[in-house]
Amino acid sequence: MKRNFFYFGWREFTRSANFSKNVATKGVLIFLALYFSSVALFLGFNLSEYIEKTFPGESQIAIFNTFIFAYVGFEFVLRIMVQNLPTFGYQPFLILPVKRTRIAKYMLNKSVLHFFNVLPLFLILPFTFKTAVHELETPVLTAWLASLFLMIFVSHFLAIYVKWRTNESNWFFYGFLAFAAGVFAINHFEIIKINEAFGKIFDFVVQQPLAVLIFPVLIAALYFLNLKFLLSRFFLDEISQKKKKENIYDFSWLNQVGEYGKMLSLEVKMIARNKRPRTTATMSILFIFYGLLIYKDYRADMPEFIFVLGGMFMTGIFGMMYGQFFPAWHSRYYSLLMAQNVKMKQILQSAFFLMAVTNIIFYLLSLGYMSITPKVLYIHFAVMLYNVGVNSWVIFGLGLNSKKAIDLERGAMFNYQGMSASNWLISFPILFGPLAVYGILAFAFGNIAALIILGGLGLVGIILHPRLIDYFTKQYLKRKHRMIAGYKTT
Repeated sequence: MKRNFFYFGWREFTRSANFSKNVATKGVLIFLALYFSSVALFLGFNLSEYIEKTFPGESQIAIFNTFIFAYVGFEFVLRIMVQNLPTFGYQPFLILPVKRTRIAKYMLNKSVLHFFNVLPLFLILPFTFKTAVHELETPVLTAWLASLFLMIFVSHFLAIYVKWRTNESNWFFYGFLAFAAGVFAINHFEIIKINEAFGKIFDFVVQQPLAVLIFPVLIAALYFLNLKFLLSRFFLDEISQKKKKENIYDFSWLNQVGEYGKMLSLEVKMIARNKRPRTTATMSILFIFYGLLIYKDYRADMPEFIFVLGGMFMTGIFGMMYGQFFPAWHSRYYSLLMAQNVKMKQILQSAFFLMAVTNIIFYLLSLGYMSITPKVLYIHFAVMLYNVGVNSWVIFGLGLNSKKAIDLERGAMFNYQGMSASNWLISFPILFGPLAVYGILAFAFGNIAALIILGGLGLVGIILHPRLIDYFTKQYLKRKHRMIAGYKTT
């Protein structure tokens, strides 16, 4: 073929239906890219002063090398969450005289053009020109700098392979989470000082510059591992026949939970059977460990605002993440749902019940942090009541503007498909609403009174939930045809 795949890839991108859409999403992504770049640049110019002040008399290159593992680990997790897999509409080329190897190599080569492969340069280059050029001789500096650049692509191709495997297998995904948690725990509790051990690899490059040759070998090995993985799936029968084991879930017992049990059963089945809601639920569970980050340095004079923040995330994260797309989770069959013998009231009741139960479950799980301080018991309880009795209705109110369909089979982590301005805006009142209410009340009446009023507002919302359900039922019925039309066009 005379034209290369980059030409076809560009045409596919510019002709995409989403090319001129999602302006708000693109704006947020550009802002995040500029933000992370400026932070990396700031760290690069100020890192030498920090090292000199914190580790006086020690080699700045040696100390810098011990920081590499922390950065690579953090960036690797971000790559798994954010970095899109290399994609290309290759199916039409499989019936043409085009080698599959050429298609696979194009996909891998194209993936190198990514922001995360440029971001480390904003950190490395300022430190290099400010410090490293004065501490290392030119041949050693070249080898050390090359090892850092090549490490970027080792992380890149490893992240792509891990993400492909985690997308295919839930067990691989959970195994990766367990492995990452294990590495973090081993390093955090200093069972093994992985930071120092990983840094010694780059110390060895400084001592023996030829050791840098190990990095191209690692890149080549990971490149061909990804290439082999792709080639094993480049067959028409792999595309046309989804050889996927279907898990069978029996939630018929939920039908006994009142008149909305039928819809609640459908809601839970949808979460269990589809990747995006299932990943959302899994990510929500991980937030129960958020307290390890914000409560680990507990002091008697720690402001209670910190516990309100922790309680809001740990008890209400499922409602925030799941409610962000309500009722678009059912967009694929929303028109069919409206034609069935299912009342809108049952849909809202089941969603409210689901968010309320998950709030209670996460609250009970968070009580483990009472080993740090007993304040967790009543602060988290007040925030949990607010999440159930106030934030649930905020979610229903913002859900009235839902117009974009959700692809249930795509991953949830940093997936912007189906996102609209209302989805971005929904996070502000849910995240900052209880914090603002608590802050104002605490300033006016004190901490205890603020917590009582915060929990009281939630309790009022719970007591009045039958009337509020009826109100939102009428509002959703008024807008159901508009929602159906929006879901069909997206």
